[in-house]
Amino acid sequence: MTVLFAYIDPGMGLLAWQALVAAFLGTLFYLKKTRTWLVGLFLKLFRISKPPTGGAPELPPPRHDLGK
Repeated sequence: MTVLFAYIDPGMGLLAWQALVAAFLGTLFYLKKTRTWLVGLFLKLFRISKPPTGGAPELPPPRHDLGK
């Protein structure tokens, strides 16, 4: 009967966590980019204007009269 003793280096656990976190964040990034691409394609195919971004309204250009 052979008994195997497995040794796991402490650095291996950190490497596993790093791989899991990187895979999770990479998946989120990929899904967001894919969703953005699909929405853009849908809008382009059906010629729908993009919804407003909700940012600040555009201001008129500044006047350069220097208080005159």
